[in-house]
Amino acid sequence: MSDVLIRGSCLCGKIRFEIRDKPLFMSSCHCTRCRKAGGSTTVAVHAEQLRWLKGEDLVVRYRPEPPYHIVRCFCGRCGTYLGEPDPGARGFPIAAAALDGDPGVRRVLHEHVAERAPWYEIDDELPQFPGHPPGLGGDGPAADE
Repeated sequence: MSDVLIRGSCLCGKIRFEIRDKPLFMSSCHCTRCRKAGGSTTVAVHAEQLRWLKGEDLVVRYRPEPPYHIVRCFCGRCGTYLGEPDPGARGFPIAAAALDGDPGVRRVLHEHVAERAPWYEIDDELPQFPGHPPGLGGDGPAADE
């Protein structure tokens, strides 16, 4: 890993974390579940890149009812969406909005555009996928809408 360090936090500042090394990529998900969580743009990181600095005990995990399976994480005090940090996974998305600095990557794709809000216009030339992009993990087009 390099010496790149990106810090992140929640709105109230009770949770702080850092990401060591540049994230793998940034993407935007337009599924209804990501939109409702308030965090459609995320950066993908390897699990070993994330280090909690304080407040890990304040992280609240929302576990959805089947058939959904992706656990969403929030600050238990202010509600800031943090992404999907999972200590048992090899990698996961972190909410770009929770980052305090520039992650050094920019969006490379839009996923689940079939569920895009009718008022949201995608105004860039990035690749768009109706569901989950092939080759990025998940369970195909309906990984966890």
